Amino acid sequence: MKISTKGRYALRIMVEFAEHEGEVLSLKSVAESQNISLKYLEQIVQMLVKADLLDSFRGTNGGYKLSQPASQIKVSTILRATEGDLTIVTCLGDEACVKHAHCRARKCWDKLNQLINGYLDNLSLAELVGD
Repeated sequence: MKISTKGRYALRIMVEFAEHEGEVLSLKSVAESQNISLKYLEQIVQMLVKADLLDSFRGTNGGYKLSQPASQIKVSTILRATEGDLTIVTCLGDEACVKHAHCRARKCWDKLNQLINGYLDNLSLAELVGD
């Protein structure tokens, strides 16, 4: 598993929203503070809205804010919204290898996958902001 720029930026963006929890932030201000192009930010934010992680507000004071408390938003949810599956090797996912029943290395990949996903599933935005 390699986290793309989109996934890394999504996490940075969500941390910023968590730092301003309850506030409606404009995309322009987030783009400036995170040094991300507005056009690229819009693409990422659309994915986060679709995943019900951000709420959108229209109007002159419009923008976005977290759709739920930062303590309830897990890092894994953010990454899955932008990256899709977080499986570390393809043979553990939907494209299971034909040799999976006899593969001695599979236990290693499965355990590593569980450790990584378990960590991300238990790490909240609030914890990142608190660190």
